[in-house]
Parts: sequence; C-alpha cells; structure tokens
Amino acid sequence: EGFRSHSVLGPTLGNMGNITGPSYRVNSTFKIDLDRDPRDRWTEAVEAKKEFLQATLEDVISELPASVQKLIPFVEWMLDDAEGFLPEPYREEVKGIAEVAGVPPGQVLIANIYYELASGCTGLVAIDPEKKTAIHARNLDYGLPGLQNLTVNVEFFRNGSIVAKGTTYVGYVGLLTGASPMGFSVQLNERDTKNGSVWDNAFEALFKGGAISGFLLRDLLVSGMSFSEAIQVAQTRHIISPCYYIFAGPGNEAAVVTRERQSAVDTMYMSDTRNENVWFLLQTNYDHWEKPPADDTRRNYTAAHMRDLGQGAVSVQSVFDLVSAWPTQNAETTYTTVMTSSFDTSSPGEGVYFTYTRNN
Repeated sequence: EGFRSHSVLGPTLGNMGNITGPSYRVNSTFKIDLDRDPRDRWTEAVEAKKEFLQATLEDVISELPASVQKLIPFVEWMLDDAEGFLPEPYREEVKGIAEVAGVPPGQVLIANIYYELASGCTGLVAIDPEKKTAIHARNLDYGLPGLQNLTVNVEFFRNGSIVAKGTTYVGYVGLLTGASPMGFSVQLNERDTKNGSVWDNAFEALFKGGAISGFLLRDLLVSGMSFSEAIQVAQTRHIISPCYYIFAGPGNEAAVVTRERQSAVDTMYMSDTRNENVWFLLQTNYDHWEKPPADDTRRNYTAAHMRDLGQGAVSVQSVFDLVSAWPTQNAETTYTTVMTSSFDTSSPGEGVYFTYTRNN
C-alpha cells in the first residue's frame, strides 16, 4: 500500500514502444487450497474472470497456425488418455477450469503451453542496504491484449498454512512469478531461442516427459524447498522449453539459471565475477554472455538506470519506480510484481508482495 504507480524517470518513445496507459494495483487475491479437490481449486477465480478468460482463449487459439489449431482434439485426447503428458494435480485443475469457464479443456491446456513462448520479461534483484534483504522486481511483457483483466495474485495453502504467493493469469495453473515462505522468490523468463513452438513444447511433454516450465516453478514454491534446493531442481529437471529461472534468496543471494530443455547450461550468482553489474542481478530474454539485439534496449537502459540510482538508494519504492520506467516498462508490459525475500512462515505478513497491471 502507498506505492506510487509512476516512474521518477518517465516514459520515453523508443524501439520498445511507449507506455500506452495507466497502472492499477491488483487487489484481487485468490486463495488456492491444495487440500481441496484439484477440479475445485480455481473455481472462485475462474467465476470472477470467466468472460475475460473466454475472450483471451479465443485470442490465443486464433494466434496459432491453422495446422496447430487442427490438433486441439488430439491435445484433448492427450489430456484424458496419454499417461504422463500432464501430471496431477495439473491435469484435473485444467479440466476443472475448462468446466467452470465453459470451454474445451484442450484450449486451456494449449494456453498453458502457449504462455511460456511469446512473453518478454525483465527480472531485477537488488539488496536493500538497510534491511539486508533482496528486493525482486519483475515485469512481464506480452503481446496478447487483455491479459491485464486476468492478472491476479494467488496464495497457496496447505493444512491451513500459506505455502506460496504468486501472480498469474486466471486459466494458467502454473506460476511465472512467486515467493516462498522458505525465504526465496523466483520468476520465469522466456529464453529467446529458435527451437520453441507450441507443438515443439507439446511434443517434448508427450514423448520425452518434460515438465511445463511454469508448473515446475510452482512446484519449487509450494514444496517447502530451500533456496539452494530449489536452484538445484531448476538446474536439473527436464522441462519443455528453454527459459531462465531468476531467484532472489536470503540475505545477499540471487541467481539466474539459464536452461535448455534437458538441464541448465549456466548459473550465475549475484557474487559471480561474471556479473558485471556487481551489486544487482539483471536478466531479460537473452543469455547474459551475449549482446541483446539492437532493437531491444531493456537490458542496457535498466542497468544504466540502476547505476544512476546507486546502491545506497535501493529501496522497494526506488526499485519499483525504476522498473516502471521505459523501456523496462513498455507498451507490452502486462504487470509488474515487486517482492522481498523476508516473506517467511513465522511472519508472512511482513514481507513485501504487490502487483500492478500496466497499460490498462
């Protein structure tokens, strides 16, 4: 509460597209009770966003090539009969969402695979010099209109206790952003590679046993893993699409895990000598050892803004202001989440976790 939804740096026209509309704080938080029947867990969220979900699913399907659209009945067969294609509880959660929304379950599953492909993201971790906790800010950029209307915060409960917080689009049963009471937060960024279509990812899941990357992120958060245990799983679990997992942990710890489908190809920690930013960790959608393309200025501008800010001025408000500036926030940013690693089981209300939708 009380965070100013503007940037001290101000939006600027440029290659990434100008900021096109106001920002609004997300006040919708849904409780996902992991002790409930999986088909019923998302009922309240879907009922609240039903019309928006139906419209967005239509947009997702229309974006797919005709050849892929023809495969939706096959995807529905996989959802019902292909053992191992979609593990529980996600299989039943997808079916439950489809039933409440009144749409084919194959559409919901396709959307869950699609969301991992077409996003642009910025992840930034810096250390609060006074509180000695990590401040983790993420922007999620998406070219699909209307996702702001589906953006909600969620809290996962088990045995009456909160086991994770997250931000998601209603209809997506994984997580792309979240925090664990074990003292870490994590986000998923798409990795800009040439081998990642919806069908590539479905093939990887069906025939090679890969996990949907956002489902793995949710598993990391709700399972009670420590920061180091979660990084190890993120490095080694077979997933369906190349990506980045960006972690903020206890104290001054943070890391970027760069993934191919089978395993990690690189892990860079905040303290790594290769981290040219030294006191903060920054990741967009390109490998940190490669230069970003000339038409994507997010990495260079965000790093420059951080250096101008200075380590001593790092706070939740200053980091939020910074990721609210162009081009870190741009025409395709759907939401910004800021979270801190001080969220823990003994005092879960003390940690910072808030989200603003963008370009409304």
